[in-house]
Amino acid sequence: MKKILFFDATNRWIVVESFYLSEDGKLTNLQRYSGLHNRESAERLVKEIGICLEESGWSSPDLIVTALGPGSFTGIRISVSTARNFAQIWKIPVLGFDSLEVYSSHYFREEDSAVIVAIEAKQNKIYFALRDRIGFLGSFDIAPTEPAEILPEERLSSYLIARRFTDCPDFFSGENMEDRLPSSESILTESVAQLQSAILDPSRFSFRDLLPNYIRGTYADHKLKVFLE
Repeated sequence: MKKILFFDATNRWIVVESFYLSEDGKLTNLQRYSGLHNRESAERLVKEIGICLEESGWSSPDLIVTALGPGSFTGIRISVSTARNFAQIWKIPVLGFDSLEVYSSHYFREEDSAVIVAIEAKQNKIYFALRDRIGFLGSFDIAPTEPAEILPEERLSSYLIARRFTDCPDFFSGENMEDRLPSSESILTESVAQLQSAILDPSRFSFRDLLPNYIRGTYADHKLKVFLE
């Protein structure tokens, strides 16, 4: 049995989960914590990781998996830096997934039909993703009126019938994600081969290669672009 630790603080909630991964690829959930903690990620994430490890009976996992963004700039930084730091301390591999892929995979599995996930992105925009039976399509940084304009024709029918999940229902209509926080179990189940590969060949999944998905870049990127122009 291999020990998998997942956590996500890239948006207004924190999710921390532990799983056993058997040799035949079966994933078993041991512990799960999820809660709304807007502006509390810096203090709360490490605390919940400690609780999860203790309740799982682990001193450390064999693999860390984290969400990478998009989402809150601060939350993304905290999730990625925490994953990098623990992977370095424990000398274990680390794997990251697009946050909207994690969320849309969860809701797609629960609904068994096409789903849309929309996260508030400030500047009158959303981070948008679609998941249907073809697969994951996202993440896009767009205005809430633009999804149909940027989708390929073969995905429009899915878009029209998709169940909507959003953290900003007053801005982009849909079921409030905060009432039904997503788990990582679905994306991990879909990615068992990748999890096994990371554990078998940790050099390919180093903490040095874990990069945040800010979509819009960072303040430093903006300053460099201005300088080059």
